[in-house]
Amino acid sequence: MARSRDLFDDTSMTFGEHLEVLRVHVFRAVLGLVIAVSITLFFGDRIFYWLRTPVEKAMKDRGIENMKMDVPKESFFAYLKSLVSAKNIPAKETLVADPLALRPEQLRVVVKKSELLKAIGQPASSGDDPDDPVSLLISAPEFAQLRKVVDDTNKITTLKMEEGFMSYMKVCFFAGLLLASPWVFYQLWLFIAAGLYPHERKYVHVYLPMSIVLFLLGAMAGYFYAFPLMLDFLIGFNDWLGIGFTPRLSEYISMAMLMPLMFGVSFQLPMVMVFLERIGVCSVDTYKKNWRIAVLVISIASMVLTTSPDPWSMMLMMVPLLLLYVFGIFLCRFRIGGPASPIR
Repeated sequence: MARSRDLFDDTSMTFGEHLEVLRVHVFRAVLGLVIAVSITLFFGDRIFYWLRTPVEKAMKDRGIENMKMDVPKESFFAYLKSLVSAKNIPAKETLVADPLALRPEQLRVVVKKSELLKAIGQPASSGDDPDDPVSLLISAPEFAQLRKVVDDTNKITTLKMEEGFMSYMKVCFFAGLLLASPWVFYQLWLFIAAGLYPHERKYVHVYLPMSIVLFLLGAMAGYFYAFPLMLDFLIGFNDWLGIGFTPRLSEYISMAMLMPLMFGVSFQLPMVMVFLERIGVCSVDTYKKNWRIAVLVISIASMVLTTSPDPWSMMLMMVPLLLLYVFGIFLCRFRIGGPASPIR
């Protein structure tokens, strides 16, 4: 008699019960994600500033010293509260500012006294030093407009009205997803663990923490190691071509978030190698004999996973992956978690 191929033949739960358990864990995971995103909205301005730091440093290293990366003076929720509050008229800075400070429409010019007297057609007094400096305060609305233009050229720009808001929400959602990821993976594990044998759960207990550590190491390597070097190369190349560079907010934020994510995913290479070895698809000898093919595959993967098409970014990912390939062979030889279980 032919054996049934139903996935749930060997389980004590029916298909409907599995769906109910899945629904519960999905609801808990989504609830945790919502709470995490609500938390990151409180600190979204700091996260936003933190993501903008690499491009600020890269541009300052290239001689653009006036790049302004100001943190908002109030939180996101305080800003929303000010929009709906009846008392949302902010105090004017001129009431508490230094009275000697220049207003945007004012400009202070220092000239020699002799030049000033010559310009207004008056003779110099015998006791006056013609080289004495004289401070003139000139006021015109055009000065305020000029200051505004100069300040805007030293900031990350947006080309759409909604671009700043959408980028902010994208950053907060991404940060909330990272914050809630342990809880989400835990709910996923609770659902999967119900269908695993004890020896299969042992593999998860051993390799899941290692996978999380590798992902975090990859994300940190992508943000603190590869991303600044990539920015320095690309900005320097524009400088070599004589092209001005003004970063656009949405494109930069996407690159700043995807680079750590892609590095974190690529750092799972040793875990993939161990998994293939444990189920009998590949062996340690296979990995050793086909290292040339592995280099080719890693090169293609590095080209696809990097957020920039330049060869420098590809090399920044390719070199760590080659080292991780060797580390994956070591893990397969070390045989953590017991012998391999070949596919029947």
